[in-house]
Amino acid sequence: MTIRTRLTLFFAGLMLALVATVSCGVYFFERSSQRRIFEGLLLRKAEATAKVYVRRHDRLEPTDALLLLTQENQYEALYNEANQRVYASRPNAGLVVTARLLRHARTAGRVAFSQGPAVGVALSTKEGNERFVVIVTAEDRFGREALARLRNNLLITNIMGLTLVVALANLFAGRALRPVQQLSQEIQALSSRTLDQRLTTGNGHDELARLAAQFNALLARLADTVAQNRTFVWQASHELRTPLANLLGTLDMSRAYDERPEELRAALTSATEEVRRLISLTNDLLLLAELSQEKPAHDLPMTSVLLAEPLLDAVQAVQRRYPAVVIELHLPDAVENCQARAHAELLTLALVNLLDNACKYSTAGSPIRTSLAPGPGGGTFTVRDAGMGIAPEALPHVFEPFYRAEAVRARIGGNGVGLSLVQRIAELHGGGVAVHSVPGKGTEFRFWL
Repeated sequence: MTIRTRLTLFFAGLMLALVATVSCGVYFFERSSQRRIFEGLLLRKAEATAKVYVRRHDRLEPTDALLLLTQENQYEALYNEANQRVYASRPNAGLVVTARLLRHARTAGRVAFSQGPAVGVALSTKEGNERFVVIVTAEDRFGREALARLRNNLLITNIMGLTLVVALANLFAGRALRPVQQLSQEIQALSSRTLDQRLTTGNGHDELARLAAQFNALLARLADTVAQNRTFVWQASHELRTPLANLLGTLDMSRAYDERPEELRAALTSATEEVRRLISLTNDLLLLAELSQEKPAHDLPMTSVLLAEPLLDAVQAVQRRYPAVVIELHLPDAVENCQARAHAELLTLALVNLLDNACKYSTAGSPIRTSLAPGPGGGTFTVRDAGMGIAPEALPHVFEPFYRAEAVRARIGGNGVGLSLVQRIAELHGGGVAVHSVPGKGTEFRFWL
C-alpha cells in the first residue's frame, strides 16, 4: 500500500470518526430533547387530569375525557393513597402499575418511565384534601418520525461527506507527496557517474528540504569516497606495478644470463628486496584501507595507555633499523600524567612511521630528537630532524596517500603511505598531526591526542 493510499485512508477514517461522533451527538441530543419536551407535555396532562377529576367530584364525564385526550394512544389513570385505581380513561392491559412505582412517585414527586413504544409519567399531586398519583402514558409518533428523518438525513449526509472527504484526502495526499515523488525521481536518476548532481531543496525550510540537504551532504561524502577509492586504486596499482616489474625483470635476466653462483646470489638478493618492498607496501595498503574514513573510532578497542610506552617501543624498533642514527628521547618529569584512552599498537605504528621518515631524510651524523609533553587530551609527541626539509609546494600534500616529492622520489625509498596512516590514526584518536619544515634546516612533526 502506497503512502498516498495510507494517508487518504487515515485522513478519511479520521474525518469519518469525527463526523460520525458529531452526528451521533446531534441525534442523541435531539432524542433526549424531544423526550424531555414530551414528558413535559405528559406532566401537564397529568396535572389537568387531577384538577378536572376533583372539580367533577371524583368523576369524569366522557366529554371531559375527550378534551384531555390530545396525544396518540393517550392513557390516564389516578391512584389514591391506598394504591387503588380510582379512574382510568380506557382499558390498558399492557400497562403494569406496581406499588413500587407509586411509592417512588410519592417520594420523588414525579417519575418518567417507558412502556414499550409509549412514554409515561407518574405525578404525585394533592388536590383539596385528596392526594393522588396520576399516571399518563402516550406514544410520541411525531417525535419518532422526526427522529427517523433526522437519522436518515444524518446517514445520507455522512455518506456524501465521506465520499467528499475521500476525494479531498486523495487530492491533499497527492499534493503533499508531490515533492516526495519529485525527490524520488531525482534519486532514481543518480548513479555512480552522476554523484556530482544535487537534489533540489524546494523552499529550503520544510522537512523535505532538510532531508534533501542531508542527502546532498551524503552525496558529497559519497562522491569524495568514490574519488578517493578511484585514486587509491590507481595509485596502488601504479606503486605495485614498479616492484613487480623489477622483480620479474631481475628473475628473467638471472635465468637467461646468470650462470655463476655469485651472480645468482646477487639476483636473488635483489628479488628478495623487491618482495620485501611488496610485502611492506601491501601491509600498508591493507592497514590504510582498514582505517578508512568510513571506520568509526568507537570500533577501535581503546584502553588506558601510558603514552611513554608506545614512544619507547617505537624508538627501540627504529633504532634497530638505523643503528648508526642517534635518537634523543625527552620525557616529562611527571610522565605518569601523560595518559589517554588509545590503541597502543596504532600509536606505536604512527610513531614508528614518523621516526622512520626522520631517519631516512636526516643528514648523516645529525641526531633525531623526539619528545613527549603533557597535553589537554593526554599528550603531544614531537619528532624533529635536521635533514633536507620539505619544499613549501610539497607541504600541503605530504599527508596524501602515495604522495612523494619529486626531489626525493628517486633517491630515497618509500611508498608514500606512512604519513597518511599517521594522520588517520591521529583522527581516530580525536587528535591531529601537523608539520613544520624549513628547506635545508629540517622538519618537525607534532602528533597530539
